[in-house]
Amino acid sequence: MLPDRPTASVEARLDACLDLIATEDHRWNAMLALNPRARMAAREADAARGRRTPAGSLHGMVLAIKDNIDISGMATSSGCLALEAAMPLTNATVIDRLIAAGAIIVGKTNLSEFSFEVRSRSSLGGDVLSPFFPATTAGGSSGGSGVAVARGFATAAIGTDTGGSVRVPAACNGLVGLRPAHGILPLDGVAPLAPSTDTIGPIARTVEDARRIYLAMGGRIAGGESREPPRIGVLRAAFGTDPRVIAACERALRKLADGGAEIVDPFVIPDIAQLLAGPHIVDVEFAAAFGAYLARNFVTGTAPQSLAALLEGGRFLPEYRPVILNRLSRDVEEARAVLAAHRRLTDTLVRAMAERRLDGLFHPTLRVIPEGLGNPSVGWAPELAPRTGWPAISVPAGAQSCPVGVELLAPTGREQMLFDLARIIEQA
Repeated sequence: MLPDRPTASVEARLDACLDLIATEDHRWNAMLALNPRARMAAREADAARGRRTPAGSLHGMVLAIKDNIDISGMATSSGCLALEAAMPLTNATVIDRLIAAGAIIVGKTNLSEFSFEVRSRSSLGGDVLSPFFPATTAGGSSGGSGVAVARGFATAAIGTDTGGSVRVPAACNGLVGLRPAHGILPLDGVAPLAPSTDTIGPIARTVEDARRIYLAMGGRIAGGESREPPRIGVLRAAFGTDPRVIAACERALRKLADGGAEIVDPFVIPDIAQLLAGPHIVDVEFAAAFGAYLARNFVTGTAPQSLAALLEGGRFLPEYRPVILNRLSRDVEEARAVLAAHRRLTDTLVRAMAERRLDGLFHPTLRVIPEGLGNPSVGWAPELAPRTGWPAISVPAGAQSCPVGVELLAPTGREQMLFDLARIIEQA
């Protein structure tokens, strides 16, 4: 496909992406806005190459950006009609870093409004539809980013992940999705959902592209290639019952074993149901965090100044009214108890993994293949990464006509191992 041809000019690659958006996106609803500066940036990149100016690590890579991340001169809508003209004061730091690395931003992608769900439905852009199963959600909340990459609207995309919002659409669209460790990448200029678990990461076609983008955003990878055979625990209880998901997991596990990993199957997390019980951090943190974001992030007069004002205006998905009202009523002090529960989960996981001498964990990204436009039942396993703060990567493992993602999770500092194991699965 022309967007990936390294010999093509950057402008030609951009044009190929724009042509696909123009001819296809009415079917998928992946894009919300095009970047008016993209062509100038592409021409500047081609001119720099002609001058043999040293190129950045992402020189000429066409990226799509989830529309809850600030780009100067473009509205940051979070998918919400009330924010369709909300002009940020400046770029998010990660955007500055991507541009400095040579990336060309084609535009902003549709998402679950406010990033609330694991489907992608917004009052501004409607439902993002799967290119594999067109009457089905593409996953969320970064669904537009996933479809943009799957259909060639961009070489890769950036999404956000609070409870699965990069990994889920990556799995639904046959792509690689990386959730970096919490706190590794700056989140200024990114609409908050729950600051204690929010992250930002790439959705890409290959593990190598995800790694390159992560590093360009400011990510860190400690050490070199994994030297010892890693021991990977299999969360068999998280597999669900769909035979397509189970078959994909078994294929990936065989590939890992053939690649030298030691597979510990099953691995059981003691008292996991109790450790995951209780209020969700999003319910507790969203209202205060998003309200502060509205008050300070935008040019005066382009956006509601508070969450209460947004609610009063009514320009959002009506089914979210009780959700927002509930979150406005929560006491921020509840966060202490929720975060203490996260620490208990992490401590339990660390002890249990040490007893089995495990380096990482394996499970399907989703235990189901999504059907229809509702929220897919992803299961409890994708919550392990946000609640521990550890990095995780979702890698395609299903048949080409039926995407299934499998996830690898490891403690912070084991990113190189995650990339090494993800490459083994990718080669299948």
